[in-house]
Amino acid sequence: MAQQFYKVFIRNLPWTVSSHELRTYFSQFGYVTRATVLYNNDTGLSRGFGYVDFNKREAFEAVMSQPQHVLEGQRLRVEEGSSRRRSPNRDDSSSMNMTKKRENTNHQQEEQQL
Repeated sequence: MAQQFYKVFIRNLPWTVSSHELRTYFSQFGYVTRATVLYNNDTGLSRGFGYVDFNKREAFEAVMSQPQHVLEGQRLRVEEGSSRRRSPNRDDSSSMNMTKKRENTNHQQEEQQL
């Protein structure tokens, strides 16, 4: 049976924030099933954005209803990601590959809008 999760897209992350800090900050709103900061494959530096997944809609709504989020002195830009179902048998590496492809597409779209 697939599990529903609720995804939050986080932009404007300080380059010093790792997935651990991201998870720690957003855990105040509810249980975080996954927190991911995306890194540049060539430089190894943060790309300044990431995702946080919650398994409860209430946690997701609590994040989205807060007027601002600040981490390490920097105001984050928080947006709704695509919520979907995740199969418990799904290979996590294939999930990461799909996430990377999606991130590249989203990043390219953002650059085109600028």
